[in-house]
Amino acid sequence: MRYILLAASGLALVAATHEPVVRAQGPTRSPATTFTENCAACHQEDGKGIEGAFPALAGDTFVLGDPALPIGVVLHGRAGMPTFKDELTDNQIAAALTHVRTSWGNAASPVTPDMVARLRTGEAPVAADKKPIQAH
Repeated sequence: MRYILLAASGLALVAATHEPVVRAQGPTRSPATTFTENCAACHQEDGKGIEGAFPALAGDTFVLGDPALPIGVVLHGRAGMPTFKDELTDNQIAAALTHVRTSWGNAASPVTPDMVARLRTGEAPVAADKKPIQAH
């Protein structure tokens, strides 16, 4: 994470720009380390986020539900969150999301690299995109 100091009307603002920590497949880091290196600057080490800026992940029903939803957000970004599809590997995304889904009192199933790969390549539909089947 790189921080840029902006001065406007005598006020100092800090803007964060994301720089990937590890791009190559390389050795697998622990889920906690992967989260710390890529997510904690915004969502905080304790998963509580920053109110009004970055959502809390601790106890959040979105990250605890269908894993396809948070995988899709990490891959493609949403509402100001950057896309990580070209910056993090399937292993890194799975590790970070597993940390999120199993830390701070969260008790959801882990995310596997295969789950991420299937969504990255479009093999698996994103749950939110499923439409109900209707009889005519």
